[in-house]
Amino acid sequence: MHLKNIQLMSDDDHGILTSQSLCVTEMFLWELGKRIQTKDCEAIILICGSFKDYKLISTSKEELNMLFLKNTYELEVPFCYSEIENTINKKKILAETLENGMLYLCELKKWDSQLVKATFKKMKEKEYKAEIKGRTKLSPDKKRKAYPLIELDLKQFTLYLVVEDNKRNILDKKLIAETDTYLEEISYHLRELKWLTDHEVALFKRANKTVYTSIRLS
Repeated sequence: MHLKNIQLMSDDDHGILTSQSLCVTEMFLWELGKRIQTKDCEAIILICGSFKDYKLISTSKEELNMLFLKNTYELEVPFCYSEIENTINKKKILAETLENGMLYLCELKKWDSQLVKATFKKMKEKEYKAEIKGRTKLSPDKKRKAYPLIELDLKQFTLYLVVEDNKRNILDKKLIAETDTYLEEISYHLRELKWLTDHEVALFKRANKTVYTSIRLS
């Protein structure tokens, strides 16, 4: 199995840390892909608090949980959210916190730490700008391609519909939705991507098969 979910969590911040760190945790999962294979871990919960050191406190659940996958590691992580609440380098600090936790697990569970380090190096080079590119769909005449693009930030997720030519030049980029930092909310706007003609592509919402936003090219 491979890692499917990672969360930073704190018991005393009303979910703020989990919400704002999603842009970092999702970027890490996206950049890492399925390259780390594990025997019994597909999710990691990093419990951040006034701990003296890193400590793995749980490695599995007896049964499926509505919130967490069965094969979930829970890890105590020394961290104080209030100390970074107003800093301008919040993404960097959150990424470093996640990296330290992952490297601790790599050493403990004999995972490949070089893969983790390489992933965070790539994230740093991208200045922690998190983007998730959806599946590309070609126009009927195969002259253009379209895809949804999600930009993840600390307090907001933004969804665009993008159209490119075959040389990857962007022909149009249209704002579809801005939501809170929950993938469930952004997925509401991602039921189906469909070319209506050679010159018009539509992104349908989940609510109704006839509700969509489109880009019409001249």
